[in-house]
Amino acid sequence: MLDKKTIEHFCQVIDNNSRFVLVCHTNPDGDALGSTLALRQLLLNMGKQASVITPDLAPSFYSWIKGYKTTKAYERESEACDKIIDEADVVIMMDFNALDRIKTLGDKLLKFTRTKILIDHHIEPKVDVDVFFSDPTESATCSYLYRIITEAGYAQYITIDVATNLYTGIITDTGGLSYNSSNPELYYIVADLLKRGVDKTWVHEKIFNNKHLRQLRLLGFALSKRLYRIPNTPLTVMALSIEDLERFNYNTGDTEGFVNYPLQSRDVKANVLILERPDSVKLSIRSKGDFPVNEFASKYFGGGGHLNAAGCTFHGSLQDAESLYKENMLKFYNEWVAKQGK
Repeated sequence: MLDKKTIEHFCQVIDNNSRFVLVCHTNPDGDALGSTLALRQLLLNMGKQASVITPDLAPSFYSWIKGYKTTKAYERESEACDKIIDEADVVIMMDFNALDRIKTLGDKLLKFTRTKILIDHHIEPKVDVDVFFSDPTESATCSYLYRIITEAGYAQYITIDVATNLYTGIITDTGGLSYNSSNPELYYIVADLLKRGVDKTWVHEKIFNNKHLRQLRLLGFALSKRLYRIPNTPLTVMALSIEDLERFNYNTGDTEGFVNYPLQSRDVKANVLILERPDSVKLSIRSKGDFPVNEFASKYFGGGGHLNAAGCTFHGSLQDAESLYKENMLKFYNEWVAKQGK
């Protein structure tokens, strides 16, 4: 059960206000978009006004998610977004817990003086809000949002579109229920969403079988030419430069899921996908078993995430990011092995 007083406060805010802005993190994934767009539709079903603002352009890979076309990217439409925020009664921040995860949009939200709500499942929250929902044990923000909605008494507003978006976030953030998904309660949530009409086959086709040929060619290149193992360890690295990406006509979101492929090997315990960007380098880290990549990301790169899925941003060159990762991951892994007595 969620904290009763927090739920009551949440209900007061929802019931007594009419204009809401929902915000998710930079380069939003399925859980970020699924949760914000699910809550947007729920609020619309309640007769409220609700808008979704993303810090940057949402990947076209997720253009099939209900409500995707209504999102506004702050970096492209800052004036229009500022107006929407200025007129809002409430801002709800979802699937992130630090303002540095939303670029310049964070500066705008710092100045927002009306009600702010946080709904998130990452460790070490660093935001000041009025209504605080944070639980790192949750598999996804979408599963957390489902529990909030039902315990708040709003389950009657979960239409098939809301349910499908919630299911999408759960499936993407758990790799199809393959990690961060051992809580039996999660499967009761999934069952209820299916009862509400979610087309499971359709969602899985969109998530897992919806790639362009250029993405498959990029994946083949990444696995054959850019994947290597740190000697004498079960740790692998996959690093792609801007030049590599441009060679395959890269679009944002094209590398979705790439980081997971090396984990299919019995010889790999953890893998990192390092992507060079014009202004930074992004690291996505995945692991198997109880190897805590979220602790590594937080300790060495100021990032975060979950036991088996974490990420961070490095401001420097691709080569420096790669070298720093290998040096510190080797140290972290050896210390972890020593603690396990293995």
